[in-house]
Amino acid sequence: MPHLYFRGLTVELVQAFGESLENELSAIIGCEPGDLMLEVVHTTCVAGGRVAPSYPFVEVAWFERGREIRDAVARCLDRHIRGSGVWEAEVAFRSYRPADYYANGEPFGADPAEAELDALRADNARLKDDLARARKASAAAAAGSMSTRLRDALRE
Repeated sequence: MPHLYFRGLTVELVQAFGESLENELSAIIGCEPGDLMLEVVHTTCVAGGRVAPSYPFVEVAWFERGREIRDAVARCLDRHIRGSGVWEAEVAFRSYRPADYYANGEPFGADPAEAELDALRADNARLKDDLARARKASAAAAAGSMSTRLRDALRE
């Protein structure tokens, strides 16, 4: 993780810049070069009813790292691809949430929304208990100042 899917580029072209790309991207992202997965996806483009060359495109699937790192990754990819003789290419990012990404059946992280909801539920339970105690204390205080007649009427 991250996974980089190259379309419209040959295996040989990606191999030519792959190692230097992995080294530079790992420094930008803050991961080991071996954590990056580069895949060349073989596609067939059809335009005007005929087979046509696929447009150079890279999809980066990862855990979001913020705009600054995303911009640096896109510039790095562009520099390597266009530096290899490709006249233009596009890069798109697909972000996963750690709670929705599994390895060996285990999620990479907790869902922050679920953790927040659990904390709110705990706060709500505490507030309910506080309110029940306050109502009981208020009722006891009010009962102490009532006349015997009124208290007997309320019991019935």
